[in-house]
Amino acid sequence: MVQKPATELFVCCVLYVGCLLYSFYKNYELSNENLINYHSLDTGWYIFNYRRRDDFDWEWEHYIGFIERHGMYFLVHVVVMELARRYSPKHISFVLTLFGLVVIYRMYNVPVLMVIIVQSLSFYYGNSARYYRRTIWIKTFLWIAVINYFKVCYFYDKLNVHLNIHNDQLLELSLITSWNVIKCTSFCLDKAREAPSSEDYGLLDLMAYLLYFPLLLMGPAIVYSRFKTIHNHFQHELEPHSFPDRMWTLAKRLMMAWFWALIMLAGQHFLYVNLIQQDLTLLQHVNLWALYGLGFLMGQFFCIKYVVFYGVGIAFGCFDGIDMPAKPICIARVNQYSDMWKFFDRSLYEFLFKYIYTELCTKTSTLPRKILASLATFAFIYIWHGVFLFIFIWSLINWICILLERLVNHCTPADSRWRPIIGTHVFIPSVLSNFFFFAAENVGYIYLKRTYTEGIRNYVGLYVASYCFYQTGQLVKIMQTNRAIEERRMR
Repeated sequence: MVQKPATELFVCCVLYVGCLLYSFYKNYELSNENLINYHSLDTGWYIFNYRRRDDFDWEWEHYIGFIERHGMYFLVHVVVMELARRYSPKHISFVLTLFGLVVIYRMYNVPVLMVIIVQSLSFYYGNSARYYRRTIWIKTFLWIAVINYFKVCYFYDKLNVHLNIHNDQLLELSLITSWNVIKCTSFCLDKAREAPSSEDYGLLDLMAYLLYFPLLLMGPAIVYSRFKTIHNHFQHELEPHSFPDRMWTLAKRLMMAWFWALIMLAGQHFLYVNLIQQDLTLLQHVNLWALYGLGFLMGQFFCIKYVVFYGVGIAFGCFDGIDMPAKPICIARVNQYSDMWKFFDRSLYEFLFKYIYTELCTKTSTLPRKILASLATFAFIYIWHGVFLFIFIWSLINWICILLERLVNHCTPADSRWRPIIGTHVFIPSVLSNFFFFAAENVGYIYLKRTYTEGIRNYVGLYVASYCFYQTGQLVKIMQTNRAIEERRMR
């Protein structure tokens, strides 16, 4: 039945929005010429009265540069795929493989192309029939170890010299090979589950999966069971839309991604989120409204960034008939971090849940086994992202907080007032863990120290604001559930 939200939830929502607006204002006040490295910022757009733009987000700046250099290949991809759809749908894997090889060669060179080919061949061949799955996982961890070794010990101005590429291209190769580890593992483990004579599991199918251009660099890294629907949709059209209709849908999705890109770029003129992070002395003494507002903005800018990254890939994937996941959820309304893992990077969650967690436990497994399965899942998250200290701390705190969150949910009824009261205490360190991920360990330590060592008064203030955040997330869940119920009734 439709649930009527309590008045308290609306009050909390209003207070939550008010806290955000005030903390944004405090960060706007900090975003001025007195910051360290201010004069090294990008000159910005003249329409904003010559305010400089915060260009210290290397991932975002790199993506913008990639689109400027290689955006034309997205257009070529559309033409190639539409021709294949019309004239040779049964050979789509060959078309994608050939197009991907040509694009990689033109963007980089033969050594880079060989690295990607060797990676794919190493997964496809040389697998023990008796210990197939075990062999695949050994290869997965070996490739992760190789990538991490080069990241830590032999990366910028070293490995790129041997490959005859510049540092930005080396970073792109690192991203591509990291994504491809997940894709190769997904492909091979799905192949093990299917009958030996199953279609869509040849070498060309693997290469097409790895080299699919819209998902090549920034993802999302969808599991192979999603990607292979491209064959079904090409041979048995599920959506009887004309080419103009499909192009219009693609254009609308790309315009939405472009809209959020503009929001990101415009926001960087007024809120110097990445630049402020560089000044550790400032963070140790700044007003707490500004400090926690900065933390929220770190997360929100990160969210918008990946809405753009994944939104572009999802738009082209849907155009080509692939069963794509939804875009990342807005983190401003997530009040439980298990939901963050499920609904932010949905593709990564599907991989972790399908190939690691559910392989180690089931719904009927004992509690210790479930805990060990979740630990193994977060251990994989740690080594895949990179064996750095800030990644370890982020992964460890997230694992502990999700266990505590489940304990709170188990011990308190869903409609009990005790769930948000206790759950907020778990929610706070869950949020703080992300500051290690966004800005490395030095910034994360400052947030932990100032949260738990500057007196009960400061913590209570943070707790009240976080409680309003938690209840706002609950209000959104209730409204979404009610909307779904109404839609089912209308059908």
